[in-house]
Amino acid sequence: MKTSLKRLATLTALGLSLGLSLGIDAQAHPMGDGPWDGARFEQHRAQMAKFHEKRLAALKTKLHLSSAQEAAWASFEQAHQPPSRPLTQALDRDALAKLSTPERIEQMQRQFDAHHVAMQEQMKQRADATRQFYAQLTPEQQKVFDAETLPHGRGERMGRMHDAMRERAPAAKP
Repeated sequence: MKTSLKRLATLTALGLSLGLSLGIDAQAHPMGDGPWDGARFEQHRAQMAKFHEKRLAALKTKLHLSSAQEAAWASFEQAHQPPSRPLTQALDRDALAKLSTPERIEQMQRQFDAHHVAMQEQMKQRADATRQFYAQLTPEQQKVFDAETLPHGRGERMGRMHDAMRERAPAAKP
């Protein structure tokens, strides 16, 4: 009997704390006022663009491209540039607030579907550009390209991100 009362009390406390925290969090972060809105998002986008440029430059250096391959590289590089604007238009939060929940879900689903189609098109363009560029490479260059563009596991990717963050950080004074 004591165990079931303890369990009931624990579950009740957990439920109340979760309910309260969700309510507080919803009030603390109204729609459209999140950590990735506005200037912070643009700053992140700019940092990622610099990181992307650096990676492409390193790849080009490692490939030792001939002058005959430069045009193919330019097409490949152009296709792999991050989009200058979002793939789809952002949801109008004021308009969403005026909709009922089912209508809001429908609107969000349409937005998701449009974004998914845009991402698929972008992926197809990048894949086509990569295939065309890859065909211009020598077998030795293809081996380098394969090794450099191999998707890495989470741990290694995180390691590269931390290395990049250390590079940006100001040097510590001894």
